[in-house]
Amino acid sequence: MRCTTTEDVYEWPEGAPYEGGTTVTWNVPGYGSHATGPAEDASMSLCGFRWAEGEGRRVSGMPDCCECRREVQLGSERSCGRW
Repeated sequence: MRCTTTEDVYEWPEGAPYEGGTTVTWNVPGYGSHATGPAEDASMSLCGFRWAEGEGRRVSGMPDCCECRREVQLGSERSCGRW
């Protein structure tokens, strides 16, 4: 069965917070871990959560925050090869 609709399935928001590249994961005590873009404000995550400067510390791995993790996965580089 083929899709015959010509309407967009998903409309990308204007000025999306993350356009790909390497992210930095921060652990904020009491609030889990969040991701920021490399050139972004280090105290504002991809999901819009803010914390005070010096409150978070850099950690490795994917963030705990579902919204940040989704943004990281949507912006990741994917190969164009066969699946």
